[in-house]
Amino acid sequence: MARQPDPLTVALAAATRGGRIALAAFGRRMKVESKADASPVTDSDRRAEEAIRGAIRRAFPEDGFLGEEFGDEGTGARARWIIDPIDGTRNFIRGIPFWGVLLAREVRGHLTTGVMHFPALRETLWATRGRGAYRNGRRLRVSRVTSLARAYVSHGGYEYLRRRRGQAMLAAVYARCAAMRAFGDCWGYSWVARGHVDAMFEADVKPWDAAALKIVVREAGGRFTDWRGRDSFLGPTILASNGRIHGALVAILRRFA
Repeated sequence: MARQPDPLTVALAAATRGGRIALAAFGRRMKVESKADASPVTDSDRRAEEAIRGAIRRAFPEDGFLGEEFGDEGTGARARWIIDPIDGTRNFIRGIPFWGVLLAREVRGHLTTGVMHFPALRETLWATRGRGAYRNGRRLRVSRVTSLARAYVSHGGYEYLRRRRGQAMLAAVYARCAAMRAFGDCWGYSWVARGHVDAMFEADVKPWDAAALKIVVREAGGRFTDWRGRDSFLGPTILASNGRIHGALVAILRRFA
């Protein structure tokens, strides 16, 4: 019997391949279209996802896919790959380097592998279930801050929160924490996994935005739920933290979920 490829090795190679395609267009003039939800999309988004799917399909022909640009494929498969070819497309379009390729494998409902690849910054974070999270080969650990009053909290931006009484919610969180900033998209969650930011929350999120983030944050020692505290990456809300201040944030955010 042929030996099955290592999912992490395949994921890293696929993310790198997709990232190379996106990076070739980064910083150049590009055609931007609007999807049905008014979010932007470029040809690089589509080409990168096609390349990622192709690389994975050759290694795992029986696995399914869920991707931002091409949706479901192979529904009902034992395992599926969840793909966001360019998370932070607005940054990508404007020449801001804080965008990433997100890729996760889910087996029988459990996330087992995750990759966050930042081509313009030459950084890659990855995690395997039960084996920890890493950045460019070095182990990641969340922060050890235990009090929300001393915590540095990030959020995804006001535009994602305006339909959830965003002004009141941001004010409620800010009143309890030491500092609050908006890093946005996957880059902000990478800071939670590194231990530089103690928590980050966001609204209007899809599974492909959150799957890779969840396993990386969890394997770095943190928690990842929705705003009600439920163990989920399906959205529409997500909260990642070092775990120590998670309950305090859920107590605030659940009122706005």
